[in-house]
Amino acid sequence: TPLVGLYWVVVVVVVVVAYDLKSYFVQVNAQTEEDICPLVSAVAANSLPCVELLVKAGADVNVRAGEATPLLIAAHNGSAEIIKCLLQAGADPNAADEDGNKPIHVAATRGCRPAVEALFAVTPRIQSVPEWSVDGLIKFMQSEPILSETRINQERTEAGREPSKRETIIPKKDLPKVTPEAKKKAADAKARGDEAFKRKDYTTAVDAYTQAIDFDPTDGILFSNRSLCWIRLGQAEHALRDGKACRQLRPDWAKACFREGAALRLLQRFEDAANAFYEGVQIDPESMELATAFREAVEAGREFHGKNKKNSQSSRS
Repeated sequence: TPLVGLYWVVVVVVVVVAYDLKSYFVQVNAQTEEDICPLVSAVAANSLPCVELLVKAGADVNVRAGEATPLLIAAHNGSAEIIKCLLQAGADPNAADEDGNKPIHVAATRGCRPAVEALFAVTPRIQSVPEWSVDGLIKFMQSEPILSETRINQERTEAGREPSKRETIIPKKDLPKVTPEAKKKAADAKARGDEAFKRKDYTTAVDAYTQAIDFDPTDGILFSNRSLCWIRLGQAEHALRDGKACRQLRPDWAKACFREGAALRLLQRFEDAANAFYEGVQIDPESMELATAFREAVEAGREFHGKNKKNSQSSRS
């Protein structure tokens, strides 16, 4: 088929194609069951000629393969020329992955100066970076994978919340014993949820994860997965409820903190979101995803409180 042929084109290291893809009715945006499309494959293979060919043929430069965009993949690979090509075609430099990482975060963390330079001019300033320059950003992202508690407490205060001791998670209630048969049924339901999630059918995924939870209410991962689906559906309260349940079941799992923080962020409860991300950093100090989410929640909290203060002053004048 045209799609299979096109995949072979982008998987080969270098292929010279002299034909116009559009004239052969090739579906340049067709995806596999795993959300992989020709452009994603070309970027992952670091093949600029194939990327240029696909862009010219009308490939969607903002397509997602799971949580990754072509620009995020190019940033991870340090492919400056591919980044420029994607940006010129309209790729969104602010499109982040599930954990809040933008392409410039990824490129700076990898220490790829040309890639950071390509993204720098089109990325809004990140207030938590002291020196907003290419070198300053790379230095900041590479020198602070672990946030010091002093700096975190300082930023928590600036976001509108006083530093405090880590809140204790409510101990999980006595849970029922789950039989092997029930665990098997839960695993089957989870698999259906995972497949639905890959298809971006989040409502079906929620139903499947709910069935899995009915069979095995002791599995925190099920609540985590359903929380993410609720986020995608814009149901922040449901996402928060599942995030909290996940934390009760797995209090030492940093991802549970991230789920709760993401729901709080959607609710614009930025101080609480920053606190949840902060607790995740305490559990996993080397997690760049949590550190980035924490910083961005702090920035959002500053802006939110700044606007409220300004509006309050205006109403009194």
